[in-house]
Amino acid sequence: MEFSFQGLLRKALTDEDVPIAAACHPRAGSIEKNALEAVLFVSSQSKRHLSRAPRTPATVLHRLAVDGDELVRRAVARNPSTTGESLATLAMSEESIPVVVGIAGHPDAPASVLADVYSRFSESPPVRRALCRNPRTPGLALSKMVRNASMIECKLIAANPSADKESLKKFWGMGDCYLQAEVAAHPHCSSDLIDLASCSTEALVRRKVAENPNVSDLQLKNLLDDPAAPVRAAAVRHVTNLDVGHASFEDTSRLVRRDQARHRSLPEERLNTLATDTDTWVRQLVARNETTPQRTLDLLANDPVTDVRRSVSRNLMCRPPLLIHLGRDSHPWVRAGVALRSDLPEFLMDELAETDDEGVLSALGRNSMVSPQFLERLIEHQSQDVRRAVILNRRAPRRLLRKLLIDPYPVNRAVLGRHENLSLPDLSHLLGDPAPEVRFSGASSLVARLPQ
Repeated sequence: MEFSFQGLLRKALTDEDVPIAAACHPRAGSIEKNALEAVLFVSSQSKRHLSRAPRTPATVLHRLAVDGDELVRRAVARNPSTTGESLATLAMSEESIPVVVGIAGHPDAPASVLADVYSRFSESPPVRRALCRNPRTPGLALSKMVRNASMIECKLIAANPSADKESLKKFWGMGDCYLQAEVAAHPHCSSDLIDLASCSTEALVRRKVAENPNVSDLQLKNLLDDPAAPVRAAAVRHVTNLDVGHASFEDTSRLVRRDQARHRSLPEERLNTLATDTDTWVRQLVARNETTPQRTLDLLANDPVTDVRRSVSRNLMCRPPLLIHLGRDSHPWVRAGVALRSDLPEFLMDELAETDDEGVLSALGRNSMVSPQFLERLIEHQSQDVRRAVILNRRAPRRLLRKLLIDPYPVNRAVLGRHENLSLPDLSHLLGDPAPEVRFSGASSLVARLPQ
């Protein structure tokens, strides 16, 4: 094949290859696009598949937005790759409620399109609910829906970041504790409602106000002494500094202790106490906390629970002597955690390389510090996961990656097609692959790199 975009385009048209044609479509000119679409849209089945596939190029979805098949348009409206421009085209004269619901709920739908959808379909409950959920729905449309909103819609609007203060105030006055909880957590919640929520008789409301980004540290510190454990846990998560004077500091609830264990301002003595907690998750979180002192990490590195020791190995503050200890752990899950480290001592890397465990070998395969000689051993491994680890290694040399062009597992070949170290001839090899996803992967990479 000629190494140019025009050469790739001719191959797509000559072979009538849908994956390659789809990859070429974004870069093609208008006349070329028409020729490619004769290949892409050859059947209803092909169009429906393309409209659903998350990797379908946005330009292809744009053309499908005006297709006569409602199932195709419905899939386009929900496809995460569909652009705002395509959604605007799709919405222009759309009458199908399922399609409009997809547009109304799409995270990339322009505010102007959502406002138009509301004006045309304000009486449709499914469309209204989708608009209530969408953070891009204009505040004006949301405030209009408040006037005749059902309780479900009120709760959805109260959770929408575009809801205004007046709507939130109205929702609070309705007295429903679940609705008040959504109001209490909202970033537009007024300070007077935050005060009321902090003193609510409902634990759910107090927990949600503790999650509000505008709640003060003083209010959070008051909530640290709350009788309900979920409220105390939420307060611990969001307070800037934990004060040893609060009852929650020596808390009987494991929920609270877990959130303490991940907090960056926890005093050293408390971290030391939590390191011996009866709850495994508490000890794991202390082990991952980068403020945990080294002597506490030393203690946790000998914990009887494997996941705790693994957490120590993933702590960025874990020093080389401790890494060596964990690299010789009896459990491969712990050793795999060490094998992922970029600061792994070379002699320890060599020791780990002698294992037969696939988890450890996969971790080493992804480690950018390992030698090409070792990676060469891994590409011959019987495990597809171990071989894929080499493919995911950004520093894997081309001479090794070329050997994986014939990997028996299609997913591996598809992932390989996105590796930047492959050459143009390597990528062109993937164009003849029997798996459509591999041909698309290789063609997409070629489109990005080929001259015109």
